[in-house]
Amino acid sequence: MIVSTNVSAKYITNLGTQGVEITKFFTHQSGAVSLYISGTVENLDQCTSTFRVHIPHDLAGKDVMVSTALAAFASGKKVGFHGSGCSTTSFWGGTVDVPIVNNMWIVK
Repeated sequence: MIVSTNVSAKYITNLGTQGVEITKFFTHQSGAVSLYISGTVENLDQCTSTFRVHIPHDLAGKDVMVSTALAAFASGKKVGFHGSGCSTTSFWGGTVDVPIVNNMWIVK
């Protein structure tokens, strides 16, 4: 079960920064994806944690984002995120919410 709260869309990583590194890639049974990240993020939605971001299973364009994330992960490139709201994933006990991604880019 995944609970999400949408607020207004905001940058998770500023467009002008060098991005963050994807350190782990986790695929959920629902088809959603959690990306563990390392680097500086902006927590404008006040999520309880930012060591991980969430790509919902029903997000339009999710397959392209997942491909983008895998390409960045495999090549060691950094990525940037834009998102909206926070998501709690019950797999981890349901006590931590993380940013929900709705746009992603690779930083060279």
